[in-house]
Order: sequence, then structure tokens, then C-alpha cells
Amino acid sequence: MNDKKSHAPQLFFKEMLENLSMPGIIVSPDRKIKYCNKDAESIFGYSPKELLGKRTELLYGDRRKQPKAKREIYNLLDSYGFHSGKADGKTKNGQEMKLKILTFLIKPEGAVVVMEKSVHAGKHEVDKDKFLRDLLDNIPDMIYFKDRQNRFVLVNKAHAEALNKIPEEIIGKTDLDFFPKKIAEKYFKDDIELIKKGKPIIGEIERARRSDGGITYVSTTKIPHYDEKGKIIGIIGITRNITDKMVAEEELQNYKERLEELVKKRTKELEEANDRILRMYDIKTEFTSLVSHELRTPLTVIRESVAVVEEGILGEVSKKQKRQLAIALDNIKRLTRLINDLLDLGKLESGKMKFDMTRANVNELLGEIGTSYRSTAGKKGIELELNLNPLVPNVLFDRDRIAQVVHNLVNNAIKFTDQGSVKISSASDSKYIKIAVKDTGRGIKKSDLGRVFNKFEQLARTGKTEGGTGLGLAICKEIIEQFHGKIFVTSQFGKGSEFSFYLPRDARR
Repeated sequence: MNDKKSHAPQLFFKEMLENLSMPGIIVSPDRKIKYCNKDAESIFGYSPKELLGKRTELLYGDRRKQPKAKREIYNLLDSYGFHSGKADGKTKNGQEMKLKILTFLIKPEGAVVVMEKSVHAGKHEVDKDKFLRDLLDNIPDMIYFKDRQNRFVLVNKAHAEALNKIPEEIIGKTDLDFFPKKIAEKYFKDDIELIKKGKPIIGEIERARRSDGGITYVSTTKIPHYDEKGKIIGIIGITRNITDKMVAEEELQNYKERLEELVKKRTKELEEANDRILRMYDIKTEFTSLVSHELRTPLTVIRESVAVVEEGILGEVSKKQKRQLAIALDNIKRLTRLINDLLDLGKLESGKMKFDMTRANVNELLGEIGTSYRSTAGKKGIELELNLNPLVPNVLFDRDRIAQVVHNLVNNAIKFTDQGSVKISSASDSKYIKIAVKDTGRGIKKSDLGRVFNKFEQLARTGKTEGGTGLGLAICKEIIEQFHGKIFVTSQFGKGSEFSFYLPRDARR
């Protein structure tokens, strides 16, 4: 027998006492307190810690010391499994009170004791039947006692009302008098089995259709009813209406099933939409690549033709014509950069970009790039500084692609710096090498920082956008992330910016 079933009687009465607005305790065979409800704590003034493990004499005297009372108690317990009487109670602070006491035997745990303060003092007799009735009618669940022949010997008000009867109409009858034959026979069979084996029925959920067509759910617990000698003399049952709980659980289960079905449907729709987006993206990428390739050849021809005219090879060119041709060449170069950037971005996003990976020292590349920009920086009166850590180790990277990133960062730094300096630096730790380009230029507004690496974004640092494709930093981000690295920007508007990227020391592709 599992632990829950072996302690079923105690659990049964504990649940009953928790719903009872009267003091109640559960005691062991030697009358030590094993449980007390809140009303018992309240009326006697003891905390559970002070009561548990103490004998009942702490709360009221032992009537068994009186031979006549002892015989009366034993006889009633032997015949009915419960006894009612009176006792002298005492609170923690010494206040005395008269108590009515009802004792139920529960095997093998001991007994349940329910108490009520007497309104009148003196030697009045306790109305045992009224006391028991008041007790049971205080419990909202359906309580009933049956004898060995499955006849009801006691029911509470809640049980009678559930059958649309009064208690007197139920006493002496069986389930066959109140329930459909099939259901009643099941109850009868369960009860006979319980009486024979003493095995309790715990929280059995039953479902029945009401006369109005609705469904009622109840949870039933039945335990053996013992006499003083340990003989089973019947059954004590408690039935709780759990219709609201079961209906709520059924609704929750139905909602869960509907939700799961909805999630499956929505997931399928999202997968189909995602497939369509991926197909459209592939088409867009292929279209961009095709158009870019097709534009390169005519642009090259146009650039060479304009250059030939602008240089006067085909004849003398006026100053006004020269200016217009120079504007045309600048725009041809810009369009060429846009085409090249689109091709690079398309290859990076589609994973078709090829990398030539070699292990080398990034300081050498940074030194070369720094030297190539000294003249450009000098023309603007800007100091270009190199702060390269000689301890930076060799790492695996594509020289041309990292050079593309650094060129972009340095070119932007010089473009947006009017005075001060541009500094290129390198450093390393146990996991990464860090390359940074820091300037003392115009900076970026805090509200714009989140858009820096977006495609086709050209942030206005001086109230107007600068010439460019708006793809340079997006390409830098794609390249760095292809190497499993990270790229960041920090900036103070009006004071300067720092773009830095990190490459793993053990990068692999």
C-alpha cells in the first residue's frame, strides 16, 4: 500500500477539519496531538509548535480516569466508532472553559477530536446527536456514514441537499434508492470491497449527467469506520463537488488543443511565407548581381570616352566643357563604386564571397594603409597616428577584405574630421585582436548610432548627407561577421568617433 493510501483516514479528517469552523485535533493512540486546525490554535492560544507532540491533557482533562465515564466512552466507541461528551478545558493563559467533545476513531492513527465551547456552565448533559449534526452540517462537502450493509446511518445537510432530500429520508436506505441501477451497483461493489479489505478509496473522480442535461463531477474519498477493537463496522465517506474545477480543466485542455492547432497552422503559414521571402531574396540577389555585371562594361566605356574628351585628345576643350566633363567623371566613379559595393554585398549575404585566408601580422597591413593616407590627412591639416602593439600575434585573415574594412573606416574618419587627428591602433587579449580607428571629428548623434551599419544609410553629420553609396559600413559589418568577429562604434556628437572591430585569434573559415 502506498504512503498516501496508508494515511488515508488521517488525510480524510485533516481535510475535514481544515474546512470546519470549530476547533479540531488529530491524536495518536496515546493521545499525543499530531495535527491541529486554526480554530484550535485560536481558542486555546497555543501555536502549532507548542501543541504538536503534547498530550491532550494540555487542553482538557482525561475523562477516562473516571471508571463510569471510561466504560461509557469505550462502549460507544466500540458500537459506533465515535463518542460525544463534555470536558473541562483550559487555555494557555489559564482561562477555564466548558467543552463539548466529539471523538472519532481513525485506525491506525488514533482519533479525531472536535470541540465546541459550551454556552452554559454546570452539569448539563450534552445533546450528542445535535452536537454531531451541528459538526457535520458545518462542513460544505457531502459527508455520510454507512453500516456494513451499505445502509446510510448518518448524512450531513450538504449530502441530503445534493439528493434533494432531508436527512431523515435517507437514513436506513442505500444507494439503490437514489441512483440509477448501474451507478448504484458500482458504489455498492466498491463499498463491499472496502469493508472486506479495509483499503480506502482516495479522490476517485466520478462523472454523472444531471436531469437538466448538464454534467456533474465529484471527487469521492471513502475510509473504513472502525470500532474500539479495530473491527470495521462501516464506511465514512466524503464527496466534494468539483464540477467547476473539471469544467475549467476541460476548457483549458480544449483551449490548449485549439491553441496547438492554431500554432501548427500559423507555423506552417510562416514557413511558407519565409520560403517565399527567401525565394524573392534569391531573385533579388541574382537580379542585382546580373544588373551590376551588365552595367560595368558600358560604364567602363563611358568613363574612358569621357576621359579622352576631357583630356583634349579629340580636340580642344573649353574650361566650361572641362567642368561639366569633370562632374560627369565624378558621377561615373560614384556609380562604379555603387555597383562594386552592390556586388560585394550580394556575394557576402549569399555566402558566395571567396576568401583567400593567410596567417599574417595585421600590424603590417595597418602600417601600409596608414602610410597611404598620410598625404590625404595632411592636406586637411589632420595628424594621422599609428599606435600598433608589437605583441599582437599572427592571425588567419583575408588581407584584401580586412584592408577593405580598414580603408573604409580610415577614409570615413578623415572625411568627417576637420581638425585634430585620426588614430589607427591595434591590441590583443587571450581571445581577440582589436583594430580601432579613432577620430576627433564631428561625431554621430546618439539617436543615430543604431543605424550606422544599416544598408543605404547616410547619416547627416553636418546637417546634410555626404556623398557615398550608404553601403560601406554595411559591407564592413558583413565581412567582419564572416570571420566570426564583431564590429562596434562609439561616438560623442561634436567630439569624435571610434570604430573598432575584433577578430578571433583562432579564426577559421
